[in-house]
Amino acid sequence: MRTFGDEDTIFADMDRLNPNTKTYQPETLPERESELDQLHSALRPATMGSTPLNVFVYGPTGQGKTVGISLKTSQLQAFADEKDMDLNVVHVRCKGMDKSYHVMTHLLKSLREKRLGPGEELPSGYQKKTLLAMIIDELEEIGGTVVVILDEIDAIGSNDYILYELPRAEPDGVRLSIIGITNDLQFREGLDADVRSSLGEDEIEFAPYDANQLRDILARRAAGALRDTVVTDPDNPFDSLESDVVADDAIPLASAYAAQDSGDAREAIKLMFRACRFADDAGESTVAAKHVKEAHEYLEQAAVERGIQSLPLQRALALLTVTQATITGTKSPETTDLHDIYQVFCEDLDAAAISERRFRDKLNDLADSGILTKETRGRGQGLGKTNRYELDVKVETVLDNLESDSRLGSFITETLRPRTKS
Repeated sequence: MRTFGDEDTIFADMDRLNPNTKTYQPETLPERESELDQLHSALRPATMGSTPLNVFVYGPTGQGKTVGISLKTSQLQAFADEKDMDLNVVHVRCKGMDKSYHVMTHLLKSLREKRLGPGEELPSGYQKKTLLAMIIDELEEIGGTVVVILDEIDAIGSNDYILYELPRAEPDGVRLSIIGITNDLQFREGLDADVRSSLGEDEIEFAPYDANQLRDILARRAAGALRDTVVTDPDNPFDSLESDVVADDAIPLASAYAAQDSGDAREAIKLMFRACRFADDAGESTVAAKHVKEAHEYLEQAAVERGIQSLPLQRALALLTVTQATITGTKSPETTDLHDIYQVFCEDLDAAAISERRFRDKLNDLADSGILTKETRGRGQGLGKTNRYELDVKVETVLDNLESDSRLGSFITETLRPRTKS
């Protein structure tokens, strides 16, 4: 058994490579200077006694939106404190809030805590109009300039009452600015025109990072996180990286993987962090391309397993029909054959069966997620085409990750598991 404290390590400060933003946040975002300049322009009126603009910030996850806004609003708050200006920034994380009502209750709580200190209870039992009036009253109690950040606001879907009403509110003695952040580009496009015009006085897009930008981000992180690793030119982090513990091809490979997948800096950092941990745990003194490849395979498998574990019932049943066909040796079964198996499974589980058309949609969703592969073939002249499906993961991966589902566990154990052991 390994013991703590007796091992050599390549790490100097693991927190610098931890993708958890609560563990470490960079003090600058050089790859986002243009976007931060746009945000600076929108917030600058506050420094002149005027009202900052409302801003809509959009782009995929891991592009520095939340961190960038935190950097600029913290800078603005520091300026206001130095100049004895009355300014407050309120940040509401909307993830998991599927209605404007929930956002409003959390916003009211945050405003009260900004004025009275932590420990305020979440309000409940009020009508939306009453909640809005309470929010306006609280803003007037705070006074001055108030910047409200609604992070991951797309969680509310089409229930956009808060986005329509709050930018139009005119609390007395308050210069109110709303910053809405979304990862969902379709949410932005689907907003009512009136909402977009009032909320999006300025719109700032954080586009995906490219491989060169990700290389520089990882180089800066590595220089703080790993021993014997430094960046000698801050303007060219990767090109000036000098390290005794990172092989020349490790960071480019990690950056290429991340750029190919999503351009997500958080995913790139997570990949490099896992590669460094693999090397360190193995007692190896150099992080090489093999560790990055190993980390990529590990994270891909983990993502697939999480995806399977979170499947809704009908999609899980669709996956189990293809799994059953694989177990019994059926090659590339057609949708109709799989739907027949599915109907038997529904009878065994006392679950409501869906139509073949909707069942095919579930199979296609699984193919889009990389859990199944789909091939469209012709049946012959004049007979049209058909879709055929196969697992793109191992049978055991499906069974292991669905067996913990209380709805499916005993069914898998009794119906599918015995056949895998024969």
